[in-house]
Amino acid sequence: MKPSASLLFYCLIFTVLVSACGGDAAEMERLQKENAALKAQVQELTATQSEKKLKYILKIRLKQANFSLSIKKHIKNAINAVDFELPVDKDFYDSVSEGTEIVDKFRFGSFVLYGSFGDWEMTVKDKQIRGI
Repeated sequence: MKPSASLLFYCLIFTVLVSACGGDAAEMERLQKENAALKAQVQELTATQSEKKLKYILKIRLKQANFSLSIKKHIKNAINAVDFELPVDKDFYDSVSEGTEIVDKFRFGSFVLYGSFGDWEMTVKDKQIRGI
């Protein structure tokens, strides 16, 4: 019996496919390293994405301070102090701590018009991180 041309063709195709599927060890190792690197990138991007969903909040206290011996003025300033929350970016959030004085500005207009020595004090009262 003589082998037919189609049988020879199919044998040739089968041989090529089997040899191609075997692959070599170096190629397999390269693909495994590439796969590990891609998994690391996915984890890093996931961490970055979850970090972007965080909201950095500073609780700020704003009050007026007077250079005076009047206890009444000091009590009035303490009662009139205002606390509010302010969303900030991560860099600014990391750069301040509780008790940090953000603004300490002399009230020049009050000095000129009323002879009052005083200033505005803005301090960080609390820090919070919230998820969105």
